[in-house]
Amino acid sequence: MCGIVGYIGKDNALSKVRSKIKLLEYRGYDSSGFCVIDSKKDEFLIKKTIGTIDKIKNIPDIESYVGISHTRWATHGKISTTNAHPQLSQNKKISIVHNGIIENYQELKLFLKNKGYSFNSDTDTEVACNLIEFLLQDDDDFEKALIKTLDKIEGSSSIVGININEPTKIFIIKKGNSGGLVVSQSGNEKMISSDPTILKGFADSYRYLVNNEIAILDDNTIQFIQEEPGKENRIVKLENQNFEDINDIYQYKMEEEIHFQPKAIENIRNNYLSLIINKLEDSKLKFNEIKRILIVGMGSSFNAGYIGSYYFENLSKIPSQIINASEFIDSGKIIHASDLVIGITQSGETAETIKALEYAKNKKAKTIAVVEKSSSQASIISDLTINIGSGSEYAVASTKTFTSTTISLYIFSKYIYSKKQNIDFDHDEIIKELEELNDKVALILNDQHKIKEISKEFSKLKHILFLGRDIMYPVAMEGALKMKEVCYIHAEAYPAGEMKHGVNALIGEKMPSLVMAPKGISFNKMLSTVNEIKARDGEVIGLTDNDSNEFTSLLSNYLIIDSYNYNLDVILYSINLQLLSFYTSLLLKINPDRPRNLAKTVTVE
Repeated sequence: MCGIVGYIGKDNALSKVRSKIKLLEYRGYDSSGFCVIDSKKDEFLIKKTIGTIDKIKNIPDIESYVGISHTRWATHGKISTTNAHPQLSQNKKISIVHNGIIENYQELKLFLKNKGYSFNSDTDTEVACNLIEFLLQDDDDFEKALIKTLDKIEGSSSIVGININEPTKIFIIKKGNSGGLVVSQSGNEKMISSDPTILKGFADSYRYLVNNEIAILDDNTIQFIQEEPGKENRIVKLENQNFEDINDIYQYKMEEEIHFQPKAIENIRNNYLSLIINKLEDSKLKFNEIKRILIVGMGSSFNAGYIGSYYFENLSKIPSQIINASEFIDSGKIIHASDLVIGITQSGETAETIKALEYAKNKKAKTIAVVEKSSSQASIISDLTINIGSGSEYAVASTKTFTSTTISLYIFSKYIYSKKQNIDFDHDEIIKELEELNDKVALILNDQHKIKEISKEFSKLKHILFLGRDIMYPVAMEGALKMKEVCYIHAEAYPAGEMKHGVNALIGEKMPSLVMAPKGISFNKMLSTVNEIKARDGEVIGLTDNDSNEFTSLLSNYLIIDSYNYNLDVILYSINLQLLSFYTSLLLKINPDRPRNLAKTVTVE
């Protein structure tokens, strides 16, 4: 999850690593820090703080050309300045920043203690730092010490560091496929980042590092060590997404990204051929031979995938199942070569999803990564990548990426159906549907008074039930997730039919229910559920496209959805739920962009 930046060049390294790490705070904001080499004194300048990098004050004016910086999401050790990165080796000659988990750090720590090492922090990062120092004692060859370090640490880790004895170099150690790290070059300047989007304006391309790779950068060259032979070229062109910048209009990124969704939908409508269809057409995947679709993801990606499983079953007519990526491998799922495994990960770096794709690949299944970037760790693993076309998302709570992912899966499912039926894909229908969808989304965003009214009620609550049926159940899950993420309200989603099987015990004055109740085959069943809740003196709030008095009279408050397409109405419901959680968070005086204990990109298990 943590953010990493490294720089070497002729410019001011201190300024570079501070300004760039600021752009990565969405990856973790528990603590921040930087380390640069004072070129006149040949010594480290290290500054660390709890919170974000702009809290570091009184920085001396020094000449520096090499530096690293870090923003932390805590895993090992409490949130403190001592546990913040960068970490120093015992001899104070090596400084590193780190994203990931060294799974055998306790074993390594005990080994080093027996060799006379002491530790100031509780981090696994300091263990790695001292391990490098120790291994240098055996052989004064820094490259060999890095190779030995790579061999000894276990788990997925991205390590970037500097050595005061080699003050014109930065080194990288990459273990595992999660926690992406890229290297870019502009003239004699080089930059390392855990997110390529911050390279805009610096370089026009970058290169991903992969498992078991080491890189050493100096002012002239980039040396890759242990590069896997036969690997495809991993030089990636930096995408220039010409989306309208509306940053100055909104105070919060979450709000901006909610209001960006019409633009994201428009981008898919205009570019779905290049983003999805052409890639599927050019692939070697034989969709007629696919017997089952397994979808893996976590968080909002899981919920979007859940909706996608409905699409693949009902529109593509292929058995489909959604599985939480963290449970995919441990569940002992039987995978066949006739399976298609779709891994949904906005960042392309989610640790569990990447491991699930690797597992499926090893079982000879076909794999597709559904991501926001054209190239990522997930893309490297998978047979094919679908780009959801949303543009980068910085708020922790997923909004536009959830919408874009759902729409992408909808188009994907309709494409598979056309292939299985041997009929032409109906491009006109897709364009018309997305145009109509955008019109409906615009209506929601232009008139939010009702959702603001409901948010006032929610801001007074401690517990909420979110209920849905059929395709609306994962929408309820997404709504509950948002309420937990940015409002810290205990929210649980259930299939409405589950109420009689235990959940009814929770109904009461302090546990209202929010129901998703579109017209359709399940509406009468939802009506029965609402009547049962009311019979037990429960309060019900409704999101519905049915304004009949028979239904609305049962509700303490409600919002009417302007429905037009049962399969895509999920977007209209979910956007209202996004707004509901956003406005509730503001009433609770919570910054929705910085929810406690969370980060945007989860690269560790």
